[in-house]
Amino acid sequence: DGRVEQIGEPLELYDRPDNLFVAQFIGSPAMNVVSGTVRRANGGAWVEAAGGVRWPLGHTAGADGQAVAYGVRPEHLSLGGGDAVPAEIIVVEPTGAETELLVQAGEAQIVLVTHGRPVVNPGDKIGLAVDPAMVHVFDQKTGARIAA
Repeated sequence: DGRVEQIGEPLELYDRPDNLFVAQFIGSPAMNVVSGTVRRANGGAWVEAAGGVRWPLGHTAGADGQAVAYGVRPEHLSLGGGDAVPAEIIVVEPTGAETELLVQAGEAQIVLVTHGRPVVNPGDKIGLAVDPAMVHVFDQKTGARIAA
């Protein structure tokens, strides 16, 4: 027996998945998902994941202390500095016009897709810049979308 999770146009499902199942099912490479807890302080908001890694929230999703699944698609990450999430490159996979990178950020393995051919190697320490407007937040218990 099956169950319909969401009905809509393909891009609607991709851009605004109703739940964690749809978010991870649609798209290749799949959406990166990190478990953590919403934290709010001094006017800022982030999801704190295992290892103390802070993933930025650009909206008011979730209450302080709420357990969530933080989702971000590989193309909505980039190599960055400053407030970027610290990570280490594990694999570099050039695919022509794009390059897929597998990185370790805290206890999470994350995939990002960059345009072009960045000069990076396994073992390099980098920062992951996140586009907070493109972040998806899901309730950890139910999988329902809190915000996208």
